[in-house]
Amino acid sequence: MTRDTRTPARPDRADGDLFALFEAHRNRSVDPRYYDRADRNRFAAEQLRLAGATRVLNLGGGGARHLQASLAKQDASVYEIDVQGDCDLKVNLDTITSLPFEDRSFDVVCAFDVLEHLEKFHLLNEEMFRVARDFVLISLPNSAAEISEAVLFDRRQKDAAFERGVYSQFYGIPLGAPTDRHRWWMYFLDIVRYYGHFAASHQAALEFWTPKLTAKKKLFKAVFGTHIYHTFFCPFVWIKLGKRT
Repeated sequence: MTRDTRTPARPDRADGDLFALFEAHRNRSVDPRYYDRADRNRFAAEQLRLAGATRVLNLGGGGARHLQASLAKQDASVYEIDVQGDCDLKVNLDTITSLPFEDRSFDVVCAFDVLEHLEKFHLLNEEMFRVARDFVLISLPNSAAEISEAVLFDRRQKDAAFERGVYSQFYGIPLGAPTDRHRWWMYFLDIVRYYGHFAASHQAALEFWTPKLTAKKKLFKAVFGTHIYHTFFCPFVWIKLGKRT
């Protein structure tokens, strides 16, 4: 599963080169598909099982230990950090200056749809990489995909609308102060550029995982092109940052 992807990345790449960077580091053998948080953790647990990870740090797991439950059949322990619920360390990650662990304390460090909620996005990426021994595994939403899913089809928020925007739970303007929101609007190419630069700066092996295209999406991509598809119709990106020994 581990690929040694050594293509250098530059922070000043033009859009076309960023798509080339993505393709150079895309692991086509991994197909992340899931329907909810528990299903997402089952997918992640399978990747951790394949990697032989036994000591895992999970940031912002939701306070319900989904990842540990998904790893129940293998000899692995998950240390959970969250701001609420059932976890090992309860802390607001936006208040810290470092993670309270030594370098390479965990086989793998995870953050699944978490970092976009934090002002200290850059600090947490640095800290996760520092305390990982083997690799870091991250998933991030492609914010612009909400335009195609919600705005174009006029799918307005219906549940708990007071704390949500018209179309978006995390990006719209709610009627009252929200308990949580996304701090970053992330385009697909923002994610590719940031982690391409991060990998080059940290001598890390880089992989991108995105859902494999269905026949319908292949046709759409062929008609409208790579830029439109990845900007508006690729819902999320997984990033694997491997430590080089």
